[in-house]
Amino acid sequence: MTTTYSAEGVIESLDPFATIPAWLAAPMQPACVAGSLRTHVAELASGEVVLQACTADRLRAKGAEWLVRYTLRLAWPDGREQECVLVGRLFGPQASIPASAPNVGSVAVGDVGWSCFLPDLRLELRTQALDDALPALPKLVDPSAAAELLQPLLRQAGYSDATIAECEPVVVRYKPGSRCTVVVRMSYVDTTVVERPPDPVVVKTHQGDKGESAWEAMTALWNRSETWGHAVRLAEPIAYLPDERILVQGPVPEERTLKELAREAIRSGEPEQLDRLRSELGKTARALAALHLSGARYARSADLDGELEEVTEVVQRLSLSVPELDAAAEPLLRLLRERAAGTPADPVVPAHHDFRPAQVLLHGGELGFIDFDGSAMAEPALDLGRFRAKLRDIGISTLGVIEGSVDPRVPHNLALLDDLCDHFLNAYQEHAPVSTDRVLLWETCDLVTTMLHAWTKVRLARLEPRLATLVHQLRSSGLLAG
Repeated sequence: MTTTYSAEGVIESLDPFATIPAWLAAPMQPACVAGSLRTHVAELASGEVVLQACTADRLRAKGAEWLVRYTLRLAWPDGREQECVLVGRLFGPQASIPASAPNVGSVAVGDVGWSCFLPDLRLELRTQALDDALPALPKLVDPSAAAELLQPLLRQAGYSDATIAECEPVVVRYKPGSRCTVVVRMSYVDTTVVERPPDPVVVKTHQGDKGESAWEAMTALWNRSETWGHAVRLAEPIAYLPDERILVQGPVPEERTLKELAREAIRSGEPEQLDRLRSELGKTARALAALHLSGARYARSADLDGELEEVTEVVQRLSLSVPELDAAAEPLLRLLRERAAGTPADPVVPAHHDFRPAQVLLHGGELGFIDFDGSAMAEPALDLGRFRAKLRDIGISTLGVIEGSVDPRVPHNLALLDDLCDHFLNAYQEHAPVSTDRVLLWETCDLVTTMLHAWTKVRLARLEPRLATLVHQLRSSGLLAG
């Protein structure tokens, strides 16, 4: 038996999510952190060292802790300048500050081993040393070491005569402690090989087993290229080194991402731009259907029950610092669990799992898909719902916040995004079956996750538009109907 939910009751219960408390917001405001450092660090207070700039790179909930990361630019009277990274912990009002919280010691600010505690912000900070979670990283960014690594791997992948003359590694994405992507521009010694070796080569390293998952998925799909090659381009899997957690793959041509096109088209509102976006969304849907129907198989699996459990765990972790959030989320989570139990899932397919417009590359009228490290066997609604949720977030974030208020164009954008999301779903259903109701469930679940990420990552400017998008989804999707 299903429950009839009061739409306004479920929506009103979300009110505590509307405002991030001051103790959590302040550490993401560079001026606040810089002011505290200048007050509590003697070298900065005296002018012996000048703090020229402070960037708040990250404040993220991890378990029961809040982890922080800042980049400082320091200058000395003799003209010397230095950039350093500070990492550490934020202690919320519910947490006890450890008796061992560090004070500024004899090590100079910016040097490895330096640490401090900022009592007004409840921040424990230290200078970051090497990224221990990604031990392969130094090898990947050194040209000689990268060439030595890649040479035998290319030959083992079938480029038997490939000889590297030189290479140029460039870091294009780096999430400290989690993952790094390096694009390596290649120069080869001229040979008589029939097939030119890849240029560039993309090298990734992950903390954990995501590289192995990506290798498995990419290899499974590559072996069935006849099923999807007409619709999309994928990176060639070249090698995976499990001991070093290094994934090597070929390139996917890119002029721009679908995310960039969507942002530009939605911001401009020009009919010609929006028509092009609809065209690319239709091609993306066709390509996604081809992958889903490819027959590839993965070892990992994912389902909506597991996703809802993860969302519940995020809320519970947040509630350790902000207790009222647990009760605020419960009506909506109970609704989603009930609707999921009453709506059968479609048969599983080889799903991308993290599919969103940023993973779609556009080049010369063709599409490419990237980033298969989350791939799993799952119902197709996972990929479609997640993609639609990300498209909504892109669309609403193009407007942002004006002087503390949501941009007045937001209602128009929400209606436009409804149209674009439906266009994408309808285009997919022309090529493969999927339950619309399950897509809406996955999409709403992802919108909840996206809103929660504004909390767990303390994205101050993103919170209000994301909450507005979630509320719109609840009112328009029919999920609150009996």
